Amino acid sequence: MKVLVTGGGTGGHLYPALSVMKALHESGEDHQLCYLGTGDGLEADVIPDYDWIDFKKIKLKGLSRSSPYRFFKGLALLPIGIFQTLLVMLKFNPDLVYGTGGYTTFPPAFWGILTRTPVATHELNVKPGVTNRLLARFVDKTLLSYPDTADYLPTDNSEVTGTPVREEIRKAEGAAKPEDFGLQPDFPIILVFGGSLGSRILVEKVLNEFKEANNKEELPFQFLVQTGREGYSRFEGAVKNLSTRKIRLVDYIEEMGSVYGFSDFVISRGGAGTMAELIATRTPALIVPWSNAAENHQYFNAKLLEKKGGGITVEEDEWTDFPLMDELRATFASEKRLKNMRDSYLDFKGDGGAGSVIEELKKLGREESNVTD
Repeated sequence: MKVLVTGGGTGGHLYPALSVMKALHESGEDHQLCYLGTGDGLEADVIPDYDWIDFKKIKLKGLSRSSPYRFFKGLALLPIGIFQTLLVMLKFNPDLVYGTGGYTTFPPAFWGILTRTPVATHELNVKPGVTNRLLARFVDKTLLSYPDTADYLPTDNSEVTGTPVREEIRKAEGAAKPEDFGLQPDFPIILVFGGSLGSRILVEKVLNEFKEANNKEELPFQFLVQTGREGYSRFEGAVKNLSTRKIRLVDYIEEMGSVYGFSDFVISRGGAGTMAELIATRTPALIVPWSNAAENHQYFNAKLLEKKGGGITVEEDEWTDFPLMDELRATFASEKRLKNMRDSYLDFKGDGGAGSVIEELKKLGREESNVTD
């Protein structure tokens, strides 16, 4: 089966797509895979590492809602990207198009619909983005990470599959140990991160409250804080001055599977990728949704996690005054509360693997084959 795969230029769109491509490649079946992306998205750094993926670049930008200049720039590039995608479609001649949302999903889905090539889009957030809402009426199948998403779509032609997660994270294992980060392995560990770029407001809050609380009493937990590579120099000095082993700062974490495996709690943003990882690893979390996220989708992701019982949601405008250390003390004082949070993830469909997605893609491929025959 020849599959054209695409997704917006962020890790939240890319890594689920990559998980599906890896599973197809490792299945032992004869699949040809092409990834359509841009030259300046994350995919340009990641996909070339896989020589079995045919990487095709197009000129395309998202239609910014916050900047008129970037909106019109994106609008001007759209016909170029659509034409370049047509050339890719004609040359690769896919049996199936699979898109994980974002602006790069629209051109191949558009041509797939026109050429009657089966198209499956995957909505990774609770509240769907503009592209997937627009395409939902016309594609062959809309795959959903969460059942609640169906309420936002103008069609019932959908299937809940969960979100594919990288295998090393799904199994929450790897070579790294707490000691590698200067942490104590027999003491509760809280992971703080805001994605690969980090989050200034998360780090500032944790460092400030840690410093104040640690001066008064011995805290019953320790922190591993990922700042992002650009933010590390901003906070490095503050941590060195604390003279404690209970908080460690890193710019980037390569071994995320290992870190999820030994972390007892997470403080993070509410992006689709993070939500999928929390669910797959069953890690209790406190989520601070990014207020500028498109469609406010991080808020809806976080609230679903909270409703199920696996997470606590704190909105950005409440974050500064939120009694963080008090909340963490109360949480870690009750092993039953932590267990209930972990167990709540059992209500989510799927285990983070790509199997459910691939099953739906193969169904579409077989249906098309039957029509052709």
